[in-house]
Amino acid sequence: MLIGLRTLVLNSNYMPISLFPMHTIPSEDAVCRIFSGSCHPVFSYDRKILTPNLDMNWPSVIARTEMLKRRENVKLRRESLFYRDHGLCAYCEKPLTINGVTYDHVHPKTHGGRHVWDNVVAACIQCNLKKDNSLPKGEWKPRVKPYHPTYWQLLSQRKKFPITIPDGSWTHFLGDWEADIVIRKA
Repeated sequence: MLIGLRTLVLNSNYMPISLFPMHTIPSEDAVCRIFSGSCHPVFSYDRKILTPNLDMNWPSVIARTEMLKRRENVKLRRESLFYRDHGLCAYCEKPLTINGVTYDHVHPKTHGGRHVWDNVVAACIQCNLKKDNSLPKGEWKPRVKPYHPTYWQLLSQRKKFPITIPDGSWTHFLGDWEADIVIRKA
């Protein structure tokens, strides 16, 4: 059994179900979907499934047999916020990492602000701590007005950042990726 090996899931039209975030499942689950008939293999890793009754490689990419409708609404999550705000702190414009993003409420919750796209920006920890519960004035007015992005807007931003994938066959489904694509062999 290969712990951690992932499989890219495509819709029945051979388009990724989602590239933001990339829709993958454990390869063990992909095998179950193949045997249940809900999916079929498209590409496989160069690794055999070690079982005496099965002559098959671990699936790298599978496609659904029936179309799954894409959800256009994007959840407010750290990764989504990172890409919407171009990986920069909304105040000092320092480059951030996804794990280094903190949620800053432009209108603080203590002043009635809500945790919604139009009121949240990515901030570095230093700016977030300094801002505390200040209102958006002067240095604490975000350089870019926060907005509720669409799936397509976030995907467009995501394609400007490098991506690491476990198998070269996935590149066929990434489209016009603008940044580096790193293939890390699983």
